[in-house]
Amino acid sequence: MPAQIRPPCPQLRGLSVEPTVRELSPGYRLARWEQPDRLGPQCRERLQVLLQSLAGRAFEADHSDYWDARVRGGFFDRISTLALILGPDGAPVGWGGYHRKRFAGRRALYLDAAGVVPEHRRFGLSAALTLHFIAREIWRRPLAATYVVLRTRHPAVYAGWRKGLGAARVFPNEYRTVPARVRRVAQEAACWLGDGPRLAADELLVRDAYRVFEGQVYGCEPECGGERIDGFFAERVGGKDALMVVARVNAPLLAGAIVSRCLRERVRRLARAGVLGRGARW
Repeated sequence: MPAQIRPPCPQLRGLSVEPTVRELSPGYRLARWEQPDRLGPQCRERLQVLLQSLAGRAFEADHSDYWDARVRGGFFDRISTLALILGPDGAPVGWGGYHRKRFAGRRALYLDAAGVVPEHRRFGLSAALTLHFIAREIWRRPLAATYVVLRTRHPAVYAGWRKGLGAARVFPNEYRTVPARVRRVAQEAACWLGDGPRLAADELLVRDAYRVFEGQVYGCEPECGGERIDGFFAERVGGKDALMVVARVNAPLLAGAIVSRCLRERVRRLARAGVLGRGARW
């Protein structure tokens, strides 16, 4: 699908900066802003209302205070790229964004808060959006590695990173102690976020990371279905704590992750279509 087409939903029309719209995955499109800081005040208000609504549906909790605080703190002026996921009917069903940074002297990508509403989660949209973001940055300088950093207290997000890149490549993990470089990247990211004193660098655990929330981050405690990872989060990660997840990604590793995801997506489509059955052969 060509980029730069008219946004298909009324909420995104008439903005001071039109998003680039392109295909994300079968049936879904991405509306992306490369310079969110150019959005005018009224447009920011419209997008803030939309982000609050999507977050409330995705997390099953009221995130109004969180988004009010973020916008007051310069969210639209600070984020490098902001994107909305558009469903088959053109309505927004998810969002995400990232910050282009340098931590510990290395190129880094900090993935901002993101989510997908429950009725659209089974299509791998979060993974597709994350790969899209990382690929755009990696291909800008394909010979250099990029550190990808995010905070999360969702076991499925952490499990997804381990599945996509390999458990030993994602920190923290049970296979390797946190390398010094990864620790320094996490420490500088934590300081930039205002979490410096709360980071336990050896564990990459941020205490009270989501202190801005009046209530709980999630309406229902999230799980990934894996006993070991769910148990770790239940025992070690408090209700408003987060893991500072760090992964070093380069072009070959990214290419492998994209191929693996494409193969998994093909299997899912064939299964939904009934092509793969009990007697199917490979």
